[in-house]
Amino acid sequence: MLIENLDLNKYKLTEVSVEPKRAVMLSYLIVFIGIVLYTAVYLLRYDYANIFFTMFKPTFLLEFFILMLFAFLFMAAGLIVKGAVLASSCGNKWQSLKFKIVRRLEKPYCSAVEPVSVSNYIKSILAYILIASIVPYIIAFFVGDFMFIIASYITLILVSGDILLLFKLLKTDGSDYILDIDCVIYYKIYSAHKH
Repeated sequence: MLIENLDLNKYKLTEVSVEPKRAVMLSYLIVFIGIVLYTAVYLLRYDYANIFFTMFKPTFLLEFFILMLFAFLFMAAGLIVKGAVLASSCGNKWQSLKFKIVRRLEKPYCSAVEPVSVSNYIKSILAYILIASIVPYIIAFFVGDFMFIIASYITLILVSGDILLLFKLLKTDGSDYILDIDCVIYYKIYSAHKH
C-alpha cells in the first residue's frame, strides 16, 4: 500500500529495532540450531563415514565451489519469488521493491519501499526460506553426498536474518502493515487503532 493511501490517523506507528550485534548473535544461534538439525536428520539415513569421506576427498574445494554457485542460484530464485510476493501487494508493483546487501549481516536482501500487510510479508519470507534454504537441503538429503549438505548450510546462513524476522513478525497482527527498512535490524509497524 502506498504510504499516502495509508490513513495515518487510524494507525499507530511503532519503530522496531534490534541492535546489530544482537541480530548477528541471534542469527548465529539460528544457524547453529539449523546445522545441528540438518546434520541429525542426515545421520538418520546416512553413515558417519560419508561425512569423513566428503571432508577428505581430494576434490573437496572444487566441489564446494561448484555447489556454492548452485546455492547462490537458489538464493537468487528465492529473492525473486520473495519479490514477486511483495510486488503483488504493492501499489507500484516491482518499482516498489529494493534489492540491496544488508551491510551488518552481509547478505543480499529484498524489501518493499512502501508498507505491506504483515500477512503478505510473512508469505514472502516463507517463500524465500523455502526456496533458498529448505529445497536445497531436501535435494542434498536425497542426493546423499555430505558435500551437498555443507552447501545447504551456506543457504541457511543467508536466510538466518529472515528466519529471525519471521519469528518476530509471528507475534504481530497480520492485518498490520510493515515497512521494512533494514531486515530485522530496523523496521516500522503500522498497527490499526483498536476501538
